[in-house]
Amino acid sequence: MFSTFHGLETSKRALFTQRVALNTMGHNIANAATEGYSRQRVNMTATRPMDAPAFARSNAPGQIGTGVEYSSVVRLRDNYLDMQFRRENQSMGEWGVRDATMRSLEKIINEPSESGLRAVMDEFWNSWEVLNRDPQLLSARVDVVGTAVNLVDTLKHIDTSLNTLAADLDNNIGRKVTEANNIIENIAILNGLIRKTEGLGNNANDYRDKRDLLIDQLSTLVDVEVTETPDGILSITSAGVQVVNHEAVVPLAAANAAGATAGELAGYEASKAEVETLRQQLNAMVNTLMTGTVEVQVQNGYVASKDMVALVDVRLENGTVIPAGETIPEGSRIEAADPAQSFIRLEVNGFNGLHQLGYGLSNPPSGNRSFFTTTDGSATFTIANIQVNPDIQKNTDLIAASGKYDIVGTDAQVIRGNSDIAHAIAGLRDKVFTYPQNVTSLSQGTTDDYFRALTGDLGIRAANTTRNYNNQRDLVDAINMRRQEVSGVSLDEEMSDMIRFQHAYNAAARNMTAVDEMLDRIINGMGIVGR
Repeated sequence: MFSTFHGLETSKRALFTQRVALNTMGHNIANAATEGYSRQRVNMTATRPMDAPAFARSNAPGQIGTGVEYSSVVRLRDNYLDMQFRRENQSMGEWGVRDATMRSLEKIINEPSESGLRAVMDEFWNSWEVLNRDPQLLSARVDVVGTAVNLVDTLKHIDTSLNTLAADLDNNIGRKVTEANNIIENIAILNGLIRKTEGLGNNANDYRDKRDLLIDQLSTLVDVEVTETPDGILSITSAGVQVVNHEAVVPLAAANAAGATAGELAGYEASKAEVETLRQQLNAMVNTLMTGTVEVQVQNGYVASKDMVALVDVRLENGTVIPAGETIPEGSRIEAADPAQSFIRLEVNGFNGLHQLGYGLSNPPSGNRSFFTTTDGSATFTIANIQVNPDIQKNTDLIAASGKYDIVGTDAQVIRGNSDIAHAIAGLRDKVFTYPQNVTSLSQGTTDDYFRALTGDLGIRAANTTRNYNNQRDLVDAINMRRQEVSGVSLDEEMSDMIRFQHAYNAAARNMTAVDEMLDRIINGMGIVGR
């Protein structure tokens, strides 16, 4: 038997439930533009009817409904899409950093241009061509030193730019690690709030949204592997470290960036490798030009500037023949032992080796002087330590363009018009060198060929990086759009729900009024006959 006031109770439940639905709908509308917010929905269910099955029951037919109640307020979220988004988002974070780095490297190399390294190298070789035509011309010697200094300065500027970029990458790693640790700590705090809230039987929808947003942000910085327990508490592993274990936190360190498999931290590590690759390629070009094996031909009558070895048999002025491979004493005037040959073949080490063969304009003649030296005394040349010999910068007469000198009386005097060495050095522009393996796609070629291959390799890697970043960004946008279809707030849908809930609320209120009027008639209008 149901109560006389049954209708009032049914209407009251309807009012309460529709009010909760309206409040939830208002919460959705208020957060329509809130990042990371998931649309919430009130799950309504019919309340337990009157006269449930028991040992005794009413004789009244059927069951009488008791109204409506809401069983839960849930957020609309697809965990599979979340997992997919984070996986692709961390890859996008990595490619975004790598793309920015490759763009910076392209700007540092600045090719093709009229002011880049290739143009400076062309000016350097052209200055030697001019000196070859007139080795006594002071302006040509000054131009050789000037273009050489410009070449060295350009290489050092590139080195400084690479060092600055590498330092910026290291600094960014530190900042990103700090940012990631802040996110990690907040996730652990939210884990605790969710545990406490849901332990009382409530749904911590807004806390979960905040936590999911933080995980999304963390996936931009570093790879994330999320494990969720049945009670909704998360554990997260990033860069090989379990950074969140329920409410416990293990912060990342800058050294952990090397263990990151995705995200911006992995991008910075890969970018550092790109910077080092370009530096090694440039170092290989410079060192090969300075010290690479060069076979040179000098005319008969050449005077040895130091003890050296020829590739052919040579004859001294006194008629002595020195076989190929044996040492020729310094100061020996030599010619090919074969009368049919007008030149002698020698093997030297790169640009400096050629310059050491020659003599400057000073008397008595002096040779065996390196045109380029290293600032640290190292035998290996790099873009960081190469410099023009300070003595040559101070005195251009020391530029060794001549390969001969004569004895006038008892004095040795350089043949000032001879340019055998200047000619050989100018020919290095077209010399095919052998470069270290696995540095570029070119193992043999001229310095110009090598630099073209270097810039081409850089351009290909940069284009590939940009393509991967754009593809990854499009993929992330597509997945995020699918997430918004599930979790995003549609104002049109919310407005239609508002009308529906409002009408339901008004109808419940009208029903309560009708029941109230009936009860008023029963209570106040019945049983007064005969008074």
